[in-house]
Amino acid sequence: MKWYVLDAVFKRNFVSYFSNPTGYVFICVFVLLGSLAAFWPPEFFNSNLANLDQLNRYLPYILLVFIPAITMSVWADERRQGTDELILTIPASDIEVVVGKYLSAVGIYTVALIFSCVCNLIILQIWGNPDPGLFLTNYLGYWFVGLAMLAIGMVASFLTSNLTVSFILGLALNAPLVVADQASSVMGPKLAAIIRSWSLTENFIDFGRGIVSLSAVGYFLGIVVVCLYVSMVLIGRRHWTGRRDGARMGAHFVVRTVGLAVAALGVVLMFRAYDVRADLSAEQISSLSPDTKRLLSGLQAEQAIEVTAYVSPAVPEDYAQTRLTLLNMLRQFQRLSGGKLRVEVVETETKTEAASLA
Repeated sequence: MKWYVLDAVFKRNFVSYFSNPTGYVFICVFVLLGSLAAFWPPEFFNSNLANLDQLNRYLPYILLVFIPAITMSVWADERRQGTDELILTIPASDIEVVVGKYLSAVGIYTVALIFSCVCNLIILQIWGNPDPGLFLTNYLGYWFVGLAMLAIGMVASFLTSNLTVSFILGLALNAPLVVADQASSVMGPKLAAIIRSWSLTENFIDFGRGIVSLSAVGYFLGIVVVCLYVSMVLIGRRHWTGRRDGARMGAHFVVRTVGLAVAALGVVLMFRAYDVRADLSAEQISSLSPDTKRLLSGLQAEQAIEVTAYVSPAVPEDYAQTRLTLLNMLRQFQRLSGGKLRVEVVETETKTEAASLA
């Protein structure tokens, strides 16, 4: 892979984005929406914790609109202007063009994320004393979520020459991984748990608790690798679509794409089985003692335990940190037990059935 080619493609798209006032408008809107999602909900003041829990909940939906706005012009605009043929005549391979385009999109997203990080950190410093490790881990998670969504959005851009269609396709292709977290509202608990485990939100949870896990990183990078390969196939189809064996070549690349996706799935499952995790929070709020880990991993299948935690969404200031620590510990218990300890968290509101059961 020739780095000077990557550099040329990267600079062309990166500079082009910031030479247009629209790019700055999108970044300002992204920063504004991120700050509103983090600090506008009353839960931020009720919890009395200087963290980004509220933003963690809404960011995937913000990115669902912001990411396609970045990727829609990656290739669709080249085809619309007729400059795609010019790019394809330079001495560069398809993968170099695709990776260069992807890196430019990542660069644009990273700039937007840095502005958001600085603004939100200033606000948290004014109102409280944020955990630096937890804060930075949150933003590292946002970055990985963006990497995956950018790769998916690029596939949409390679499918059409219309910017509007590219934006809509990017949103549509990313939507399943975003809304999969709500699967329990339309299907049974077992199937919903399986689908939810492959959602962007579920795989971000560790980052939201100050933990960097190999399984979560592998999940996001797996999506990137598969989608970049699909983009490479789409940009390279000009070599074989008009040939006599075009249909056979198309089927060949479909099989190769499926094989790569299955391999990526296998790697993620392996990482989940042999996970490596680092708690970067200052207070190590998600770390368990070796004895606790040994006890949980030693549970037998016939010793399955079900834990139902009735938790109020709003607690007194003195118990806010205790509530967060309790929920983190329960999630850790469930993960380390290998499914032999199941946790259900029920939020109790006054004068509801859940409150009566509690």
